[in-house]
Amino acid sequence: MGIKSIQTNFSSGELHPKMNMRVDTGAYQNGAKKLRNVMIFNQGGVGRRSGTSYLATLAGQSRLISFDFSYDERYVFAFSNTELRIYSLTGTLHQTITGCPWTTGILFDITYTQIADVMIICHPTMATQIVTRTGATTFTRAAFSFLSSINSDKTYQPYYKFADDTVTLSLSGTTGSVTVTSSAAYFTSAYVGLRLRWFDVEVLITAFTNTTTLTGTIQGTARGEYDIDPIKTTEASLTIEVTQVLHGFTTGATLTLSGLNSTAGITAANLNGARVITVIDDNRYTYTAGGATVATSSVDGGGSNARFSGNNIATRNWKEPSFSAITGYPAAVTFHEARLWFAGSTSQPNAIWGSKINEFLNFDIGTGLDNESIQVTIGADDISSVRHLVSNRNLQIFTANSEFYVPKLTDTTITPSNLSIQRQTPYGCSRVAPLPFDGATIYIQATLKTVREFNYNSTDEAYSSPTLTLLADHLISSPKSMAVSYGTDLRGEQYLLVVNDDGTIAQFVSARAEKVAGWSLWTTEGGTTPKFDSICHSGEAVYVSVLRDSSYFLEKFASDDLTLPLDCALSYTSGSAQTTWTVSSIYQGKTIDVISGNYYLGAFLVNGSNQITLNNSVTDITVGYTYTVTIETLPVEIQDKTGSYAGRPKRISRVILDLNSTLSISLSGNSLIIRQVTDDFSLEPTPVTAKREFFLLGYNRDATVSITQTEPLPLRLLGLSLEVGA
Repeated sequence: MGIKSIQTNFSSGELHPKMNMRVDTGAYQNGAKKLRNVMIFNQGGVGRRSGTSYLATLAGQSRLISFDFSYDERYVFAFSNTELRIYSLTGTLHQTITGCPWTTGILFDITYTQIADVMIICHPTMATQIVTRTGATTFTRAAFSFLSSINSDKTYQPYYKFADDTVTLSLSGTTGSVTVTSSAAYFTSAYVGLRLRWFDVEVLITAFTNTTTLTGTIQGTARGEYDIDPIKTTEASLTIEVTQVLHGFTTGATLTLSGLNSTAGITAANLNGARVITVIDDNRYTYTAGGATVATSSVDGGGSNARFSGNNIATRNWKEPSFSAITGYPAAVTFHEARLWFAGSTSQPNAIWGSKINEFLNFDIGTGLDNESIQVTIGADDISSVRHLVSNRNLQIFTANSEFYVPKLTDTTITPSNLSIQRQTPYGCSRVAPLPFDGATIYIQATLKTVREFNYNSTDEAYSSPTLTLLADHLISSPKSMAVSYGTDLRGEQYLLVVNDDGTIAQFVSARAEKVAGWSLWTTEGGTTPKFDSICHSGEAVYVSVLRDSSYFLEKFASDDLTLPLDCALSYTSGSAQTTWTVSSIYQGKTIDVISGNYYLGAFLVNGSNQITLNNSVTDITVGYTYTVTIETLPVEIQDKTGSYAGRPKRISRVILDLNSTLSISLSGNSLIIRQVTDDFSLEPTPVTAKREFFLLGYNRDATVSITQTEPLPLRLLGLSLEVGA
């Protein structure tokens, strides 16, 4: 009589080969050596993974992104080279938008966000795009445009000075067409069409002359406004000190002043007019008042309507758009707390911009009021290139080097005055978009080998980034796409699906409260180089782009593990039983698998007329590609009074499988016998829900149980018990 051993569940998933001797861990007891093409259930068992149905043939390699307008109106966007195809959830092509600015090389790096009928699409090398739903089946695409003032004098976009701080800019006039001159070589012809900001005045560039000279049209009048009471008099002196923060002027510049009120006995006429200035520092300069009457006291004054203007005034206080073909465009985007947020352009990789509240196209910083635009940089000790923004519990910021978040004070929103950015973990994030999952945010570490969850701990009031792949990182290979299934009407499990660069899918199940957390690996068949390539979820459904031979197909995973056991599947019916069936041209020249009800009819070659001939007549068939299921236990661990048998020859003599709704399974080459001689063979076979016994031979130092399934039929394994002898 051998020693009994039992495995009640597989909730720890497939474990790394380095775990082969970790019999001391709970994961070993609940794990497996291999879990391939299976789904792990919340209850701990496993089943043949959902198959996929064929929906459409794509234009080429495509990035799939869902567009969810409402519960009843959802779409799958397929981004391909310079094109966007918009599909219904059943694969109907609603619209093809051509002439798009994205190319194949950036498809998997673009970021996006959606609200209501608008999706915003970002990449640092591409002008930000906006796709708008205009009807149930119609959409438009356009470059993102910032809001302008009523008279178009101002465009409410972010501005920044990229030139060296010492470089000045001057305008030859105050209205209309002017010559724009920089103090150092800086400009290129790419500046034509952009707006430069001279103080708060915008100049639309219309022509390029050379690296220091442009032609532009002043939007409005080139003049600046002072703060209230900007001047200070000195008793018994004509010297006037002006306070103007970051004025950018140089000594000797001539300003034409207006709007100053009489102050300390010096009349307005002698305070205003053309004055030559002497710079004190970045925020102050002086000039000499006109006339001979000196100030009667030292006071601040000038009133609230003081302005300055003038021709050819050189100032350091000028900026250019933060986003352009010259400086790059945002890398990340999200909506959060009634603001649209951008982050991480080419020239400002660690910058973050938030729109005005409820004005998503308006990035006017104004005077810093609570509802006005927020524009900051991450104050880290390295340049943290922002790759993703996520709106979750907080505004989360994922960079190439670290993970940050923006705390929110109780009962307040984020404002220009209270915003702070706090570094939390030091791992860095890949280009794959993070996703909310099981109460955390899942992201791929920048190394492309580890999956982590950005999880808030209310006790510590901080985030941590524990790894989810500690025991199974061999299943992760440079991920390129990721999706989450939160459950369907047929199953309650939530799955994370990670598409690897080798065309596999690493599947993770998590039920945090029940301590269920395990990985398995999915592959697909059909064609010479079948690969999963991109994935997204919309509502309850998961969609995938699959490369089969040289074509990319849009396919949809079935809702549960029993509904569809084939990939790239299509179903056909006939009013009468027949053996010859015409199938889709996508199968021409391919060998496909055929099922009918609970029968596997075999594999058949599709001829040049897109037909197959079966051995039996049937009224309905489902065709597609099967995939092999593999379930292999870890080396069995037994002990007796002499100690552990780990590494010693042992024999598994008997295995009892606890099966549920199973029609096909094989254990070490021994197939499950579904039919008995007493069965009525005119009826379909009934799936087995029972414990079935298998007997094995042979000794092995690492004795395992290997379960496979090649026939495309339902399989569920809830657990197994073993009898082991030394």
